[in-house]
Amino acid sequence: MVERPKILVIVHDIDDHLNEMANPIVEAGILMDTWDVQNERDRNPDLESLDQYDGIISLGAHAGVQEEAEHPWMTHERKIMQWALETETPLLGLCFGSQLLASAAGGRVYKADKGEFGWTKINVLPEAKNDPVLGVFDNNANAFHFHYDTFELPENAVLLGETNGINEAFRIGDKAWATQFHPEIGVAQQLAWLSTYRRAFEKEGIDVAQQIEKTHELAASYRQQAWDLASAFAQQVVEHSNARR
Repeated sequence: MVERPKILVIVHDIDDHLNEMANPIVEAGILMDTWDVQNERDRNPDLESLDQYDGIISLGAHAGVQEEAEHPWMTHERKIMQWALETETPLLGLCFGSQLLASAAGGRVYKADKGEFGWTKINVLPEAKNDPVLGVFDNNANAFHFHYDTFELPENAVLLGETNGINEAFRIGDKAWATQFHPEIGVAQQLAWLSTYRRAFEKEGIDVAQQIEKTHELAASYRQQAWDLASAFAQQVVEHSNARR
């Protein structure tokens, strides 16, 4: 029996999961383990057994990297990311995951002068054109945001996308990728966030009704973008798994 590739998906909050990106990964023949960092009954992944994984995905979080002292799971996750970087195991960080990856690679994470909330456009740079994962984004890709923090790019990173000076997408080495926005979030989760966190959006001057309209308008294209990204990352995982066996 052929052993299937397996990835570790790190979930930090119940309302931020893999969402639209889950199906393409499953359909690529990849098994997914989920580590819910908030579940005290869910043991931290054993650092000595990480070689069972052919990829890592780190999702968004309410917590920020600057609050690491208050969240022991964050230090453990940092070690997982450093392992992935050292072993060149495919790694994808989304929103908080991008910030922690930047920090794990030596970059500074800090409170942004102005966060990003709801829909924006990403200036995808020419360096992304031939990237095997983030190359799926169009030059002016749509992006759904919800973050207060930002980061300095680590010295060994390649910037692949930005918006008004904010780092939005990057690659470290050949096997680690990150986006500051949420490519995984589909219509249902977008609408839930716009409802649950309406006051937070409005406090930032966001027209929630306009955002809801935009969510409906971009539903199909954003889902396809999520599918393309997940499929591209899945291909990296499968290739990594094949090379190890």
